[in-house]
Amino acid sequence: MDDRIIGFEGRGAQRQYRLLMLLYALVFNRWLYGIFCRWLARFFDAGNKVVLDLGSGREFRVYLDDGYWTRFILYHKDYEPEVRRVMDAGAGHTSLFCDLGANSGLWSVYGSGLFDRVTAVEASQATFARLIENTAPLSNVETHHRAIFDRSGELLRFVNVHNSHASAHLDLNTPGNSEDTVEEITTLRIDDIVPEGEAAIMKLDVEGAEIAAIAGAERALRDGGVLVYEDHGSDLASEVSAHLMGLPEIRVYSIEKQALLVENLNHLTRIKTDRYKGYNFLAGHKSSPLLTAIVQGFAKR
Repeated sequence: MDDRIIGFEGRGAQRQYRLLMLLYALVFNRWLYGIFCRWLARFFDAGNKVVLDLGSGREFRVYLDDGYWTRFILYHKDYEPEVRRVMDAGAGHTSLFCDLGANSGLWSVYGSGLFDRVTAVEASQATFARLIENTAPLSNVETHHRAIFDRSGELLRFVNVHNSHASAHLDLNTPGNSEDTVEEITTLRIDDIVPEGEAAIMKLDVEGAEIAAIAGAERALRDGGVLVYEDHGSDLASEVSAHLMGLPEIRVYSIEKQALLVENLNHLTRIKTDRYKGYNFLAGHKSSPLLTAIVQGFAKR
């Protein structure tokens, strides 16, 4: 059994966990696995979960009806190692980590052991409840039920995708599904989260609102903050990276295995070879001491 597991919560949770791991080994198609995961959950308690130790006794709970987290954090185990390397390299060079589009709070929990302060923002009401559950014991984590956008205080529609909370998004003229649910959410600008003059690590995962979110981080980037964001292999135009590379003095780095400066969009296309994969990148002002420290930290790992 996974040595990170420190407990199970709910009747039959351990049995459900073992069945899920077996199912994934047999049904490697992630779409089919999601169907099986939700089907299996009908025979067990809805609150069944696995408790993981993320280090130093910090706990992260994974609900066993969740086809995303059970697949990526329980079966594959090493989830987004490049993000963890950025956080490890940045520890000691900034006191603030912002988990923007925090989902259930994996990186918020992990970051609470590295940084003095963590700010976690999540738009989905149901997912925010799980974020609260995971971060409630951590005194240095501040949570906000908001949507990251280019300005604060607006009321926008937020779409909860019925079969994948990881694909939930602001309703920015994106076609929905009849089974999806919609809620209203107030927006929050990054420059209103990060104190003036402070360089923060900002993990951005806002499903289609990245460019608007970046527009709201103009001052935070100018103050030396860095962004960790996803550019999916299916986006052949690499819109988010193209936008960042078009900003004055901003540098973009691939962080798959080492921090590699992205020279142009053709270079980016050569990096993104898998159309089914989300690639994480690092971006910041070229004169940012925090960016330099992280890049140098990658070289030592």
